[in-house]
Amino acid sequence: MRICKSVFGIALAHPIYLGVYVVFLSLLGIFLTGGSTYVDTAGTTYVAEPANLAVVDRDGSALSQALKAYLADMHNVADVADDEFALQDALATNTVDAVVIVPEGFGSDCLAAARAGEELPKVEVAYGGYTQASALAEQQAVRWVQLAGAAAALEPEADVSRIAELAAAATAERADTEVIEVSSSRGPSYPLGAYLSFSTYTIVCSVVVCVGLVLTKMSEQDVRRRMLVSPTRPWRLSAGVLVACLALVLCVWALTSAVGVISSGALANGVGAVQIALALGAMLAFSLVPLAFAFVLSQLGFREEGLNALGNLGGMVSSFLGGAWVPIALLGDAVQTAALFSPAYWTNDAVTAALTSPSITEELLLRMGTDVGVTLLFAVAFTAVGLALGRARPRA
Repeated sequence: MRICKSVFGIALAHPIYLGVYVVFLSLLGIFLTGGSTYVDTAGTTYVAEPANLAVVDRDGSALSQALKAYLADMHNVADVADDEFALQDALATNTVDAVVIVPEGFGSDCLAAARAGEELPKVEVAYGGYTQASALAEQQAVRWVQLAGAAAALEPEADVSRIAELAAAATAERADTEVIEVSSSRGPSYPLGAYLSFSTYTIVCSVVVCVGLVLTKMSEQDVRRRMLVSPTRPWRLSAGVLVACLALVLCVWALTSAVGVISSGALANGVGAVQIALALGAMLAFSLVPLAFAFVLSQLGFREEGLNALGNLGGMVSSFLGGAWVPIALLGDAVQTAALFSPAYWTNDAVTAALTSPSITEELLLRMGTDVGVTLLFAVAFTAVGLALGRARPRA
């Protein structure tokens, strides 16, 4: 009991690490993965958001009026006076996102240039604060002018009104679009799965730094001397430190898991409690890997600065190879092969299998057992390395 108090006392003596690595990174995981933002969008039709434009027609021809009508059909056209100060004020105050200016002589110049095979006249576009909307409006205006020029070239005898009708008919063609939601990857369990995938970074950083500090402090020469002169046997002391570190890891895992389950709204979205429990169990198995890694670092004599550096680096690499930042399937063959040597990859595979499975089947348990077993092998390997280093240190 005294050893457990000492271990937690050492951890609580560094509240900045607990606050940053456990609390802050857990909250950051909510922000990056979107929290409980799952929305069933199956069958939803895509509709582009219109921009706010000011169209200044200095030509007044049928062609320029047709261009203005086309832009008004696509966007919200505001009535702004053809005055330099008024136009600048509309852009500066975000009254409009862009100003489209049709120059004088546009209609006749467009027809003449198209039929002579020369460059078509340009429409001036002044950008506002919403540059994406401004760029889209410019592209649409340029496209309309090109369609009008093509119609004029194809029908040399057509007048301006006929060219405007042909351009309007061409721009009226639309491709039907529909949002298709893939339930296997973006279903109700997706927010929790994405959060747990990111939390591999949180757990690695938290456990390596916090547990590493504890093990480093407990292995200092003066502390070891006081522990060895106590009536308690050395193996009991080591077992007590191990149990206390496991309790610390359990606290980190419990807090991280609770934040993920609550913020994702998995239970409210219809994800089964058994599936959630299996996913969290896989994360608990993964938590043993940074615990063993922290043991190795303490045996190598790493101090506070080294633990912070390697904890962050290990967490970043592990979460990346686990697919937290970019899906592994989108990366190259070399990265996909390297991911197989990351415990986060196997853990995320187990989490995905658990959360996306509609029921508990023998295939699911076999797959999760394999993934969790491989993850635990990483913890066993790190522990063996730490024990070997600890055995070799007294001889040195």
